[in-house]
Amino acid sequence: MSYIACEVVSGTPHLADAEELAELAWVTHPELPGYVPYGLFGPGQEYLDDSLRG
Repeated sequence: MSYIACEVVSGTPHLADAEELAELAWVTHPELPGYVPYGLFGPGQEYLDDSLRG
């Protein structure tokens, strides 16, 4: 499982390699607990909390 914080600056986000990834979800910070209810690895969760709350 991988988590990446990013902002789309142009184009449309899409799953580029269906053989490597079974699923992709673009979610906002408030939606994250619905996908990972137990939280992320501590430093990753802290980064998202600090940078994505708005």
